[in-house]
Amino acid sequence: MKKFLPVVICFCLVITNIPYACVETPVAAFDPHLLNWLKLNVSPITHLPYSFYIADKDKPLVYQRMGSPGSLQGIVERTITHEGLDIYDGAVYQIALTMAGGAENLKEAAVADNYYWQGAVGDNWNIRAGWPINTFIYDPKDPEAVSSDVDRLGKRGFIFRIIDADGKYLVTDPLDGRKNLAGFPECDRLHWVDWKPVAGENAWVVIAAMQLYHKDPRSVELNLSRELARAAMLLQSGTGGIRMAPLGTNRTLNGDEAKYFTANNWWYNHISTENNISWYSALRMLYAVTGDPQYKKAMDGIERYFRFVWNTKEGFFYQGAYYKAGRWMVSNENFALDVQTWGIACIGPKQLDAWFGKGAAWRAWQSGRKHSGVFDQQGKVVGVGYTDEHDRTSVEWSAGAMTALTELADYYKTKDPQRFAQALADKFAIRMTMGNSLFDISQDQAAYSYSSRRGWIPFGWNSHDPRVMSMASTGWMMFVDAGVNPFWFIREELQRVPL
Repeated sequence: MKKFLPVVICFCLVITNIPYACVETPVAAFDPHLLNWLKLNVSPITHLPYSFYIADKDKPLVYQRMGSPGSLQGIVERTITHEGLDIYDGAVYQIALTMAGGAENLKEAAVADNYYWQGAVGDNWNIRAGWPINTFIYDPKDPEAVSSDVDRLGKRGFIFRIIDADGKYLVTDPLDGRKNLAGFPECDRLHWVDWKPVAGENAWVVIAAMQLYHKDPRSVELNLSRELARAAMLLQSGTGGIRMAPLGTNRTLNGDEAKYFTANNWWYNHISTENNISWYSALRMLYAVTGDPQYKKAMDGIERYFRFVWNTKEGFFYQGAYYKAGRWMVSNENFALDVQTWGIACIGPKQLDAWFGKGAAWRAWQSGRKHSGVFDQQGKVVGVGYTDEHDRTSVEWSAGAMTALTELADYYKTKDPQRFAQALADKFAIRMTMGNSLFDISQDQAAYSYSSRRGWIPFGWNSHDPRVMSMASTGWMMFVDAGVNPFWFIREELQRVPL
């Protein structure tokens, strides 16, 4: 385990009634050992990054905790952890390489975009979801509006959210080498089964592509971004929010096109606030580069959705919305921490206050802190979890919180010195604690854990054992230490002095 040794600036505030008379904050470039690990944690076959890494000595115990050898869910989770690439994690990897700069890093960052534009990775000859090959419907009135034909450039649909980084279709259970399981979907031979074209992950593909385009303009990044945005805008609902996924998501891909209208439409009938925050950033980047008014119009729709899911009484964004009995209703089953921090980081405190009243952005952080903060014995916040919890830390979501706190501190440094000091104190306390989740992989490589413990997350997946290293956690911590907010173009961010 490595310890974070920050370079510090001491802010001495001679102001009465401020509990933090001297606030320290790290101002350091990211650790090059992190970049080394990111660049080496890639498939030797495709050169795509893996989402996770587990040391060989830890694999048996970690995999055993993901379910029994004969468990369908266990096999799927172990396979994803072993060789999967969540395209959101891939986007974080791409942004980190783009941030690092240099011809070689930019070349490696572009690898994923080339596969996405091609529409295939190895044996998985189609990773784009649309009509008619794998039958996903974005517009029920025009099923053919979005194609899954990889040759229909500019008209294709979303990329599946998780792909096999090695490009394999047939897989093996990494726990015991099993290749067959009776009752496995479609056939007993183990194979890749996660085929969900989710809006949020695709928004991050656009964010990463536009970050790369902004630094090193190439047509493939801009064309890919415009193509994915086209599909997303067809999913924009009457609330202005973009639906989570097209019709047909979460069904078995058996080629029976007659069943697409009777498929499980849960994903189509739900909207994720987090997904829309991501698309707001992606569309803003596209509008800034192209000036195309359709992207501003789509942003205006999302802004209308943000107002719909804002909890005025408590000062936070609801997790999302769902369609039932002919109308959209807010989804309030679970508190989502990342919605608050990403909302602050992406939209910005000034705009949030303009929309929802003075102090709205501050209230969003205080709500996040109250619902999901992890505290030490002195009552300092030292990390955040995923939902209503105080005993589990997500490194990635804690990094998102630090990004939001940087924005709050920058906003309040002249408006409200007390909030400025509190924001910096919270950020610094979290940053110091993250060193407990930083591990040496080798002499010149280091990475951050996914989370502090394994457990179910009510949004649909498990957090991992601390011995599972995470591409997303590592990349986000690099953003924090470099003073980069990935929701905005990097060049603009690097002109600021990180707080």
